[in-house]
Amino acid sequence: MKIKDSRDDIIDVVAIYWFEDKTLFYSIPKNYGGLMVFNSKKVEIIDPVMNFRTIYHPGRMNGIFHWSLIEEDLLDDVIDHDPKAFNRFIEILKSEGVLDPDFV
Repeated sequence: MKIKDSRDDIIDVVAIYWFEDKTLFYSIPKNYGGLMVFNSKKVEIIDPVMNFRTIYHPGRMNGIFHWSLIEEDLLDDVIDHDPKAFNRFIEILKSEGVLDPDFV
């Protein structure tokens, strides 16, 4: 899934979750080093297709997440910008063809 933000940047979405009455996207902007949250009402959806295996994860963030964020327990560390977890996550996304090989 891809979104366009207010600066016209195209950003890959790796999770969708719901908080109160909001639909939020966890996305990975280039050169950011972690996950960034976007409100669905403040972005344009460019491509609505999730081209990877997803998992519904109930809890404090009910949502649909890229499998590795949950199965490899990367979510909290990637949110916190842990370089080791982020690099592992990017490695997985590149190996699946979700991200371009030159993504940083």
